[in-house]
Amino acid sequence: MSLVKNSFYSLAGTILPIVIGIATVPFYIRAIGMERYGALSIAWLLLGYFGQADFGIGRAITQRIASCRGADAKQLAEIVWSGLAAISGFAVLGALLIYWGGHWFFGSLFKVEPGLRGELLDSLWMLALCNPIVALTGVTSGSLMGIERFKLVSLSNLIGNSALQLLPLLAASLLGNHLGVLIAASLIARGIALVMMSGAVWWRFLRGQAVAISAREARHLMSFGKWVMVSAFVSPLMIFADRFVIGSVLGAVAVAAYAIPFQIANRTTVIPSAIAQVLFPRFAFDSHERSKERAAEATIAVGLAFAPVILVLMALAQPLLELWLGSRLDPRSVPVAQIVLAGFWVNGIANVPYALIQARGNPRFTALLHSVELPFYMAMLYFLGLQWGLIGLAVAFSLRCLVDLLVLLKAGHSWNATVLGTLLPPALAVLVVLAIANHLHSWQNAFTAAIGMGFASLIYAVKNLPEEMSRPIRSLIYRLVPGLK
Repeated sequence: MSLVKNSFYSLAGTILPIVIGIATVPFYIRAIGMERYGALSIAWLLLGYFGQADFGIGRAITQRIASCRGADAKQLAEIVWSGLAAISGFAVLGALLIYWGGHWFFGSLFKVEPGLRGELLDSLWMLALCNPIVALTGVTSGSLMGIERFKLVSLSNLIGNSALQLLPLLAASLLGNHLGVLIAASLIARGIALVMMSGAVWWRFLRGQAVAISAREARHLMSFGKWVMVSAFVSPLMIFADRFVIGSVLGAVAVAAYAIPFQIANRTTVIPSAIAQVLFPRFAFDSHERSKERAAEATIAVGLAFAPVILVLMALAQPLLELWLGSRLDPRSVPVAQIVLAGFWVNGIANVPYALIQARGNPRFTALLHSVELPFYMAMLYFLGLQWGLIGLAVAFSLRCLVDLLVLLKAGHSWNATVLGTLLPPALAVLVVLAIANHLHSWQNAFTAAIGMGFASLIYAVKNLPEEMSRPIRSLIYRLVPGLK
């Protein structure tokens, strides 16, 4: 199946939940209040952090199945059973980490009024229970991605992630805004996705096959996964660490002022993430030289295709946030949104060399890179946050993303004049929007900048996208805007 079609399926499973998530923020704030929403967002961060950290088995099983496409049904079933067995013990460990870590953070560090603190502590067992559900979902979805069944994965993600946004809000309306009720609704939503993924995996891999757990396969998956696990713990920590720093120092209201624009900016990365997710099994299957060529082409394609989205959102940040949140908008959220959007453009490009390095069997490099970065990043958060507050934290995040990209490009052999030269113009455009941000308060100025920057970057992208990967995109754009031909 084509990369474009698989990328579309992967993207479709996340776009609607993102739209729902953005649209429901004002309703959440109205229903449960800003401070309670800040506390809930921290609880969701814990769930997302440990949920993503499936101890590397999810990505390991994708790499293993993709590299064994010629294997018979018995061997593939053995790989899947071994992955499920390996993740079960790790999932229990993750649940204990959430429970103990949550008691430590919410019980002492997190600044919140006593009633909310009690609700959080009483609900920790449900947050902990979410972890095995999400870890098993990671392994089942990884199995399906190994054979490029992105349509099935997309449908499950679409339903499960939409439920994650809607069920807690529905529960708040019907049952009250106690955090225990909201977290229980999140648990149910996570369970929906697991049931769907598990059914698809049973039908494709396990139906008619005996339960066969191979110690050799389990060791192989864990050997690959142990380094993915390090990245899976450290990388989200670097993305979410700023929220925990804010919560400890400035309190829940400041968390919400930072987290709302950050979450919106983070959700734009579904575009590069969807492409990288589809490329991962191809990188594992391709020859070494072909995978490097494909990675260079994809790096350019992601950077150019993602730039117009980021530039338009940066230019329209203040008017859109005011329209969306009205009088509840914290003025600090606007510059935070613009700066972290720039960081996420860089972070989105880094998805490609990151996927290449891991798919080619070297997750050790990405794990060590993130482990080395972490203490320097924490220090940068502290000093820049102390100097400039929330804006300093946003700057620290974006600078860390830039360093990450440059190192990954070098390690993935995509550091060349063609890649860097092609990405330079959109990078300069991002810096220009940051430089004129103080003049984009009105709709007129913001809209003018958005149209100018967005259209210019779109024309540049159409003219410079790699031919093999961009033919379907070019065809669609030319039909919509014939004058670009």
